[in-house]
Amino acid sequence: MLALGQVSIGSKILFRGAPHDVLQANHLKMGRGGAKLQTKLRNLLDGAVIDYTFAGDERLEEVEISYRNAQFLYAEGKAGHFMFSDTYEQVEAPMAESSSRFLKDGASVDLQSWQNRVIGVKLPKKVELIVTEAEPAVRGNTANTATKNATLETGAVVQVPLFVKTGDKLIINTETGQYDSRA
Repeated sequence: MLALGQVSIGSKILFRGAPHDVLQANHLKMGRGGAKLQTKLRNLLDGAVIDYTFAGDERLEEVEISYRNAQFLYAEGKAGHFMFSDTYEQVEAPMAESSSRFLKDGASVDLQSWQNRVIGVKLPKKVELIVTEAEPAVRGNTANTATKNATLETGAVVQVPLFVKTGDKLIINTETGQYDSRA
């Protein structure tokens, strides 16, 4: 059990019968009133994000999420099919659209499990992808940060600097979905 003072960003807690990831945690200490904890929580089962304020005397149950390495095989609807690297067992896992944008066949990911059930996909922080289509750079279009759209091999469209062209290998930050650097 966690006291409210021990809850921080990144903590995994059990809330209303489901595992949640703490996205924001703001500890409030009132003058004569008790302490409170304002949080933003993401449900790890369905991805819903909620704001909730806990009273100072509450205790929260910490959730144990296990991670296991797997290889991405293919996507079908809102689910992805993966193969565990050690046992070659194939499983299906729910995938957020933001995750599937940067997954190519054979990519290595970590699958999140809770109570022996695969509940999500954790991508590597950065992935290397090839540009399949890039808009031409327009000369003089540099009043602001000079960027253009580029389509990656997975179908994702990202903003890239003007010097990027078709066939370039780029490193993309999967957390922000933005261009990081050339490979």
